[in-house]
Amino acid sequence: MSPSPVSPLSVAIDATAAASARPTGVGRAIAELVAGLRAAPPGGAELEVVYRLSRWRRRAHFLPPPARLFHERLSWRLASRVQVFHGPDARLPRFSGPRFVATVHDFSARNPDFATERFLALREGHWRAVAERATAIVTYTEAIKREVVHTLGVPAERVAVVPLAAAVAAPDPKALQAVRSKVGTDPFVLVLGEVSARKNTLGALLAFERAQLGPRTKLVVVGPDGRGADAFSLSPRRVALGERVLRLPYLPGAEVEALMSEARALLFPTRYEGFGLPVLEAFAHGVPVVASRDPSVREVAGGACWHADADDVEELAEALRQAVADGPARAARIAAGRLRAEGFTWSRSAARLWEVYRAVAEGRPAARAREEPTCSR
Repeated sequence: MSPSPVSPLSVAIDATAAASARPTGVGRAIAELVAGLRAAPPGGAELEVVYRLSRWRRRAHFLPPPARLFHERLSWRLASRVQVFHGPDARLPRFSGPRFVATVHDFSARNPDFATERFLALREGHWRAVAERATAIVTYTEAIKREVVHTLGVPAERVAVVPLAAAVAAPDPKALQAVRSKVGTDPFVLVLGEVSARKNTLGALLAFERAQLGPRTKLVVVGPDGRGADAFSLSPRRVALGERVLRLPYLPGAEVEALMSEARALLFPTRYEGFGLPVLEAFAHGVPVVASRDPSVREVAGGACWHADADDVEELAEALRQAVADGPARAARIAAGRLRAEGFTWSRSAARLWEVYRAVAEGRPAARAREEPTCSR
């Protein structure tokens, strides 16, 4: 008996969170996933990239080619022509018609040190809608999947893990020149991401000071200010270290890649993550990593970096000394990191998402019987 034909699959994905002049982790991830989905749709599948009507003023930052707009309540034409609608930032429209997929990045908003009460209230509404209306929920790690099952009270078979990836190209010569003009030629430890309590930027500063890496080694901190940034910015320790601590604002992607490629090590003592993309990016660049023991970060790193308690300055400092020092331990971690990064690609992430969309359209569980492991246990 010949197999029954597979019906065409039509999907809309809301790329609103990627429409920014300065995209950070979530926006960058959505942009890369959209590119991967567009590059290799399964036979007969159609992807429509849409943006909320309220973001029309940001249209200069929409992902090419030209996109369609939708209204949260009134887009009945969109609702009638697609089988699946994906909200990759934990937001779903209020119209009905398609089956819904939603991505939950993490639950950081529940920590008052990481988010305002207003933002928490907004997110709680999004999460309730996801639990009630999404046929499938996507997370980037098994760690966050477990949180989703526990926090939202949904069955595990509704939650699919789709890891992110690191697409690394050779540094652009102009970007290299630009970053060298900013940081100089001395060796440096890189801290990348929002300057905040969640990213533990102050902890990175204190660990760098304690490590005593020598008078020429700098700490380069790159990223926008977030909640709790003053703890780092106003720290007396930062003042004491003077020019050895360089604070840079948000940088374009090409300059971030160039900076990463030049770093002696990445210091990532985050207190909470949904994935930890800078870890993979550092691995791909051959840069050793010192990271916290956050469950998602440990899962992504897969044993290829040094881990330390986020609030143990001495442990972080000792790991940083090992990461910076030439020798077999550093070389082994660099090799392990490169190998680890090769296991994560945007094409694999996109293919897994297409699998989720097809399962949702056909009424099957989105989670595989056994998800592919993203880490060594």
